[in-house]
This record gives sequence, structure tokens and C-alpha cells, in this order.
Amino acid sequence: MRRKKQGNESIAITDLYTLKLKVLWQALRQEHISLWLLCFYFFFEYVRPQTLYPVLDVLPWAQLFLISSVISAIADPEVKWISNIENKLFLLFIVVVVLSGFFAFKPSVSLKYWDVMGGWLIVYFLVITVVNTEKRLLLFLLAYCLFNLKMAQHGAIGWAERGFSFASYGLIGSPGWFRNSGEYAIQMLIFGPLAVAIVISLKGYWGRYKKIFFYAAAATGYMAVIGASSRGAQIGLAVVGVWFLLRHKNGLKGLLVMTVIAVVIYYLLPDQQLVRFHEMGNDNTSLQRLAYWKFALSSVIPEFPVLGVGYHNWLSYLSFMKPVGIGPLHKNQECHNIYIQAASELGYTGLISFILLIIFAFVNNVKTRIIAKDINNKLLFNLTIGLDAGLIGYLVAGSFVTVLYYPFFWVQIAMIVVVNNLTKKLYEYH
Repeated sequence: MRRKKQGNESIAITDLYTLKLKVLWQALRQEHISLWLLCFYFFFEYVRPQTLYPVLDVLPWAQLFLISSVISAIADPEVKWISNIENKLFLLFIVVVVLSGFFAFKPSVSLKYWDVMGGWLIVYFLVITVVNTEKRLLLFLLAYCLFNLKMAQHGAIGWAERGFSFASYGLIGSPGWFRNSGEYAIQMLIFGPLAVAIVISLKGYWGRYKKIFFYAAAATGYMAVIGASSRGAQIGLAVVGVWFLLRHKNGLKGLLVMTVIAVVIYYLLPDQQLVRFHEMGNDNTSLQRLAYWKFALSSVIPEFPVLGVGYHNWLSYLSFMKPVGIGPLHKNQECHNIYIQAASELGYTGLISFILLIIFAFVNNVKTRIIAKDINNKLLFNLTIGLDAGLIGYLVAGSFVTVLYYPFFWVQIAMIVVVNNLTKKLYEYH
């Protein structure tokens, strides 16, 4: 279960930076089973092998590993309570969700989804407490990126096999949270910057071929975003690029690099995708979303300003008020906007709680960068930039899809808190 602490100290963090499989395996063997179980949970939650291979679909694997992670974390002597303002804000958000469900238009519908946000709350606290050393962080991030790489390379290869052409279905990820092309592209927006941050931080410890391999692996995430045919995610990618350019110190050099990348991406985009951008705001898909937003802003939010129409009650209320559907397609669907979703289902209290979580996520990263620079920790410094970029991508792309209760944001803020906590611990020991 757990080896002697002396053995755990035998592997230096710089040895792990080499990413040699033998060293990584030795380090992983020395860690508490709580880290193992947490990684297994993410594997079964993100990759979903039990769905891809029906022979494995005999047990609720993700739920079992989540429960096991909780039990093992209690038994892990290194697990300690982590104090951060995000903890209180997340709990506040959960309280709003509970109250919103209790006073919902249809409380029975809310009740069906209690496990979703309850699950992300458990995952959040597991991540911030179990991933409590720099070694554990690196091992966890490598596992997390490996699971995402499986989806990224599948999408990049799929796009290349169809000749980098347009397809209305875009690209899809693993069954579950990332099955739809829009959701899949958002996860790739999160994966790409995180992978690049790791590569930039550790490349000095690698040989030439390992550098090429990991740069290519990181690039697959961005290729998947382009090939996914999701306009929202591609706008998110553009905003992230501009953000990188604005914060880049090497002005002219950064401008040239971003210009070259932008030109390459432009010419990689299929003609049909460029047409979709030109039609944006006037095509049926855009008009349909505008109809949902107008209904929310003019009817739902003013009528239910405090706690909203109810957690997961948008469709129930919309179908009741507009049984024949709305918009040019005369359909009743999700509102396709995380901010509209928060305000309409959870009221202004939910929206404000969500916005506060966003603000303090960025505040955490700013504080982390200051300390990481002071202690000269390149990995933790660059991780904050990668996490910022992924969060920006999510917030932009989330303006066009309904993904407030998906794992994107909740796992992202957990990793932000982990990096902040580790940086402060290292500063105390420095």
C-alpha cells in the first residue's frame, strides 16, 4: 500500500522531469494508493473504456473508483485540508444548486441530476487534497494528459484521414462528456495549453526525439479543435492566441510567431467552415440560439431572478411555456450558453457565484505566478499560464454550448488550487 518515506525521497523531482518510463513507474509505485485510484477514476470517467469495449461494462467503474478514492484519501497520512477561497465559493455554488432544485419548476427533474454537481464537488476536493506534492502533481498531470492525448490523437488522425476536410458532425471524443464535437473541442482547448506548458517547462531535460514527440502530442489538441468544426471552440482558440500574444514579452518575435500560426490555421480550415463563419449570426443555428437567449433574458430570468427556474429545469420550463418549440427550427433545446444557463436555472445568485469562482481562479493564478517566479519554479509558473489559457478557451467556447455542469470548469479550478497550494508550500520551504 505505502512504502517507506525514505524510498519515496530517493527519486528527485528533476529525475521525474526526464519522463523516463522506468523512473515514472518507480515514483508511482512509491505513492499512496489514493493517487492511483484518483487516476483510475479519471481514466474511466474521461476515456470510458467500459463503453468502447462492452466486455468491460459489467460494473460502474468510475463510481467505484471515485468511492474508493474517497476511502483511500481518508487513510492517506499525507492528505491534509487545503484552504482556498475557491473552496468556499464552490460550496456556495452547491448551496445555490440545492436551493434552486428544491424550489424548482419541477423538483423531480432536479433530483435526477443531484449526483452530477455532487460528484464534481467530491472530485474537486479529492484532487486538491490528494495531489499535494510536486511529484504527485506531475504524475497526475501526465496521467490526465495521457487520457486527453488518446482523444486528441484520435481526432487529429480522423481529421487527417478525411483530407482535412469539413464534416458537419465534426470530431467526437470518448463516449460520455465529450461525445459531441462542441464538448470534445472544449476539452481539447483545455488539454492543448496544459500540454504545451509541460513541454516548455521540461524540454531542457529531454533529447531531440523526445522533444519532437511531445511537441507533436501537444499539437494534436489544437488540430482536434480545428477539425471539430465547432465555431465556438475555434473562436475560443483565436481568443487564447490573442491572449498569448498580449502577454508575450518578446513583442515582435511573438507577433511573427502568432501571425504564422494564424495563417497556417486559416489555410487549414476547410472552405465550408469559413462559410459557416461568414454566415454566423444569420444561419438557422445562430438564430435558434439567439431565440433561446432572448427567451431567457426576457422571460425566464426576470420571472425567476433569485434561484432561477431550477437546477436542470430549463428544458422542462421551456417545453411547458412553448410546447411547439421556438426559433426558426421550432425546437426546444438547451440554451447553448453557460452564463444564460447559470442565470436562468440558478438565478442571479448562481450566476454571481459562478462569476466569483472564475475571478478568483484567475486571482489564484496571478498569486501563484508571483511566488513561482520568486522561487524560480519554471513548471509551476508555466502551468498557471496553461491553466489560464484553458480556462479562457472554456469561457469563450462556453458562450455557445450548454456545459456548465460538465467537468471542464470544476476540474480546471481544482488544478488551479493544487498549483497554488504547492507553490505556497515550496515557498515556505525555500
